[in-house]
Amino acid sequence: MKKIFLFLIIFLFFIFFTREIIVSIRKSITCDETVHITAGYYYVKKGDFFLNYEHPPFSKTLSGIFISWIDIFMPEEIYNGLRINEWELGKAFFYLNRDKVDKILFWSRFPMILLGILLGFFIYKWSKDLYGEFAGLFSLFIFTFCPNFLAHSCLVTTDVPFTLFFIMTLYFLFKFCETDNKKFLIFSGFSFGLSLSTKFTGIILMPFILFILIFIEIKDNFREKMKLYRNDFLIYLFLIPFLILLFSYGFFGFKNFIFGIKRIIFETTERGHMSYLNGKFSEKGWLYYFIFAFFYKTPIPLIILIFISIFLSLKIDKKERFLITPAIIYFIFSSLSKKQIGIRYILPFYALVYIFVGRLFIHHQKLKIKKEIKILILFFLITWFSFVSFKIHPHYIAYFNQIAGGPQNGWKYLIDSNVDWGQDLKELKKYLQKEGNPELMLNYFGSIFPETYGLIYEPFLYPYFIANIPEKNYHFNSPFPEKEYLAISVNHLCGLLIEFILNPEIFDFLKKKEPKAKVGYSIYVYDITEDVEAREKMANLLEIYGFKKQAERQRKIVEKLKKSYLK
Repeated sequence: MKKIFLFLIIFLFFIFFTREIIVSIRKSITCDETVHITAGYYYVKKGDFFLNYEHPPFSKTLSGIFISWIDIFMPEEIYNGLRINEWELGKAFFYLNRDKVDKILFWSRFPMILLGILLGFFIYKWSKDLYGEFAGLFSLFIFTFCPNFLAHSCLVTTDVPFTLFFIMTLYFLFKFCETDNKKFLIFSGFSFGLSLSTKFTGIILMPFILFILIFIEIKDNFREKMKLYRNDFLIYLFLIPFLILLFSYGFFGFKNFIFGIKRIIFETTERGHMSYLNGKFSEKGWLYYFIFAFFYKTPIPLIILIFISIFLSLKIDKKERFLITPAIIYFIFSSLSKKQIGIRYILPFYALVYIFVGRLFIHHQKLKIKKEIKILILFFLITWFSFVSFKIHPHYIAYFNQIAGGPQNGWKYLIDSNVDWGQDLKELKKYLQKEGNPELMLNYFGSIFPETYGLIYEPFLYPYFIANIPEKNYHFNSPFPEKEYLAISVNHLCGLLIEFILNPEIFDFLKKKEPKAKVGYSIYVYDITEDVEAREKMANLLEIYGFKKQAERQRKIVEKLKKSYLK
């Protein structure tokens, strides 16, 4: 039996690894990766922790180690000139190395996949310790097939690495409380240090969670136990994590941690971030944002399994407090934050829930139906969940369940990193080649130059061009193209970022049209070759916002099309 379980565990990890490698190869650079990969490279090469100081360095440094062997071209004067603006530096970093961009991206993402596998292991291990071998295997299955973890486990961001170290910290603390073995407290402190070194959520939220868990565990003899363990807690849960944090900054770069913590507190409590929910924008967010996000972005069979696992036994076992308490605190904390831009912000909550779902295997007897029917229900839900997971491959970022109308309609309810994070430039190029390389008008949401992937295009109310490049320097398509497509990112279609420059509703005319293609569900492509109505609206918009040459080209095409219809 042990050999069968071992085979199934390896098999699940193999499927996960294979799918993540495919995603890593097929998907282009996402928004945050532009900065994270660049920063990680220079952490390793120069020890310059000023870059992207809004996030601690660990996951970026790990990524940088894996690409440090690649011969990357970046003139010193360009680096020094752009260092103050991490986003422009990132654009230059990838554009100047566009001949090796796929190599850089693959190897920078590779260690993130390994961290994702390690997260899966600890989800399996904790569930197994609580509920048994079958439960551990089931929790691992849920994790390895979850579209949300498959979306983010291969990206060079802080979300999955932090989730890993968050789970490790709690798991080892749980083991310490169970066994009173100090080695687990040391492991917990080490993991806590890594979480602090990965995401500022670690230092803002995790000390509070750890204090609550320790207090609950020792409250019956609080004074006596605090006196007994005080020095251990100070050394292993304070001193060791702090030393690891210092080490992650190379000691001398620690001042950037102070800069970063100030910025992230300001963003989450005061400034906020433009959020989108159910067709509306807000800079302050909503208390119920992540409730809606959960019900839109979680596969329906998994929602059913979660609710069954809760209602089978409403009584929470003492050991389950280490899952439930941090899960609730984390969800509330995320809901109170003004930075609500993606389901990725509650991945630690998901990981804890996936472990908790393993309780189905010890409480199933409370479901008063025949054993055969229980097996049939479980088989049906597993099959449904597996089908949903494979169907969305490799477009996991854009996954939405049928409550939101599937990935075809999810943009009506959530945008930003829930659907469009700039990940489909390579897919767009591949699609255009399949279509015979028509001329392209482009409005792209992303943090790299599309030229990095060899795209030639005329910008159409493209925010970056509006803010930085005069119309006279634009590339213009042919006066009368034989075939011309308009490609627009879903985020811009909905008005994200546009609201700072233009009217966020200017693309409503496109929402009413059926696109020729939805590339990765994040870039909508319209065939405007003979679309008089679309070209007239485009010409009017370009005229209103001062792009006279572009407007003139569109009007001449419209005039020619109308004449051809009269013949």
